[in-house]
Amino acid sequence: MTNFIVKSAYRIEGSKTYHSFRTFLVNILLNHNTKHKKIFDILMIFLVISTVGILIYEVKNPLPPFIDHYEYFAIVIFILEWLCRVFVSFESHKQIIKDFEESQFLNMPYNIFSSIKIITNEKFKYILSLASIIDLLAILPSYRPLRILRIFLLFRLFKILRYSNSISQFARVFIEKKLELSILLLLYLLVIFFCSTILYIYEGTGLNEKVVSFSDALYWAFITVSTIGYGDITPISDAGRFTTLILIFTGYSVISFFTAIITSSISDKLDIIKESKAISNTSKLNNFTLVCGYGKAGTVLVTNLLNKGYEVLIIEPNANIVQSAELKNLNIIKNDASDISLLKDIGIINNVKSVVVLTDDDTINLSIILAVRSLNSEVPIISRCNRYETQDKLKLAGATKIIGINESSALVTLGFLKSPIAFEAIDEILIDYKGATMNEIEIYENSAFIGEKLSSVDFKKFNINFIGIVHGNDKSKFTFNPKTEDIVLKQKDFLIIIGYEKTIKDFKTYIQSKQSKRG
Repeated sequence: MTNFIVKSAYRIEGSKTYHSFRTFLVNILLNHNTKHKKIFDILMIFLVISTVGILIYEVKNPLPPFIDHYEYFAIVIFILEWLCRVFVSFESHKQIIKDFEESQFLNMPYNIFSSIKIITNEKFKYILSLASIIDLLAILPSYRPLRILRIFLLFRLFKILRYSNSISQFARVFIEKKLELSILLLLYLLVIFFCSTILYIYEGTGLNEKVVSFSDALYWAFITVSTIGYGDITPISDAGRFTTLILIFTGYSVISFFTAIITSSISDKLDIIKESKAISNTSKLNNFTLVCGYGKAGTVLVTNLLNKGYEVLIIEPNANIVQSAELKNLNIIKNDASDISLLKDIGIINNVKSVVVLTDDDTINLSIILAVRSLNSEVPIISRCNRYETQDKLKLAGATKIIGINESSALVTLGFLKSPIAFEAIDEILIDYKGATMNEIEIYENSAFIGEKLSSVDFKKFNINFIGIVHGNDKSKFTFNPKTEDIVLKQKDFLIIIGYEKTIKDFKTYIQSKQSKRG
């Protein structure tokens, strides 16, 4: 029997059908980033709301026969869903394989019952969880003759929490803040008990005809502390009135503290919800460019990528920058780009065309490169290098190309994404000539080169290497490594060049001269 169970476990582990089926179930039940999950959630929410609507309708109206069939259909779906969740909650065969291989390694006899005990405990751990209990309570009312159970049908409304990721995120606030809320609730109940006891002792002896039992005092205390105050029970004694003041003060204090706790927690959850939505949107992108860092260089690069028809996702940890980008309807996530789980969620393994790392801290750039490379060894990574001495470290970490980037050279990054081979020349220049920098030279209105072809500019005289040209102030009109004889220079054009600081200064004087110094 043991051998049969172990062989079956290995057979299941090697079955493509099993893994495909389980992956399908996980995607529709648990993975909020898949299209199937969204469709499944919408259908389940419809079933929940429609069956609760039937409960409300039947209070004063007879139900047509087909309604019974519809509700039984919904119950079957709920039962199947619950069974599938139990199924995916724990992989039993893996526990059997794990225990069996451990026993073989330790040269000890394998005890199948120890594995069964662990599997049973794990399954019951899920069955007795709050989410599972809500599912079971939602199924119970299917037996119509037991009318008392019909009220449990309202528990189906709580199932909606499972199908809406945003709502479930808010619900988790109460779980995560259970310590603070528990202390607040304890204080709340102690004050109510204390004040209701005082009222009952002073006015429950016949002084107040409305306070006949301790439950009346409790009712008065709850109504008063909640600041509702129906007025059906009013204290008569001085002690009762003083107790009322205590309750009113306590009520406002509790409400204020409760509001502060929930508000701060929900504010934190909004970032998670936005991130989840952004990750979900990446499923709609196809071979997108991942940009890590949205400073000045990132802004220029992303603008040009979008204008060229590229699909872009941005990861930026600064909340203010993220908020500004969201106003532009950009796909942006507020998070750390070196987060392995985040990179997996956005599809770094098979859905990212290239990665551009543009933060102003080389340590952060290094960690991002290492994180990306740990998941994908093939994707091109272009990294900003802020200090020359860190260049080798970035390359060793796995960066495909290193650039000393600023607002102008961000355009060159776009050139590399479009034409990697042409970029090799730039790369060689930056490596071979230490100290070379990238800069932009504007053509002013008094320049003698206005109206001349770009080929008339003597770059070699100043040991300058020409990279590309920005046509006018619109930096989306960037031409990377154009044919110089085809370009006619105009006022407010920008030449993107590489050279030494001294030669660049002389070149600026040359290009802005009122009289041509060619030759």
